[in-house]
Amino acid sequence: MASRSKELPLETRIQELYKQLVVEDKIAKMNVYSFCKALDISEADFYKHFASLDAIGRKIWSSYADEVISALKSSETYNSYTAREKILAYFFTFFENVVKDRTFIRKTYTQFTLLRSYQRKFRTHIAEVIQEGVIADEIQSRHLENLYLDVLWGIHWGLIQFWLNDESPNFEDTEKAIETYMRVPLELMGQNVLDSAYEALRFTLSRFKLPRITILS
Repeated sequence: MASRSKELPLETRIQELYKQLVVEDKIAKMNVYSFCKALDISEADFYKHFASLDAIGRKIWSSYADEVISALKSSETYNSYTAREKILAYFFTFFENVVKDRTFIRKTYTQFTLLRSYQRKFRTHIAEVIQEGVIADEIQSRHLENLYLDVLWGIHWGLIQFWLNDESPNFEDTEKAIETYMRVPLELMGQNVLDSAYEALRFTLSRFKLPRITILS
């Protein structure tokens, strides 16, 4: 382990060793001292980048969000998408990007303390997209933005679990699952029959004048 390339930035070397140890089921038996010894660095150098071993895992997961968002915003076609298409694109891009770390994700996706930063970045990004959709009248607010975020996060985590059990070529079943599981929530976020029924009812009531009730003494 100590022979790992020292040409890489130290922070990258720390993260790569952490992934390796997680995949090999060795990280639980280590502390910062033994980790630094394996990497042949001092604890002082380690603490310049991370406060704990768990902080490395949080950084790795957080970087997944950064990579997805960066890839989307650098795409020429992304800006032409509707808000709901942008949400769907996040899911497809996530699984395309993280396949290189699939075993690491399998080992860590249930450790929600490690997912905390990733979840925060996911929700912040999706909240911005939802707000764009509300302004463009592509998404109906209904004051349910937080519920939308909760539902989408739940689907995201469930899709990770699905993907980890997907044995289809090139994870084709995961792509189908994204389209299937996202269809209903994305449709409900737009104008739908409930909104039409509400507007019709409000219009109808506005056409009628209720009789004035006289209270007899």
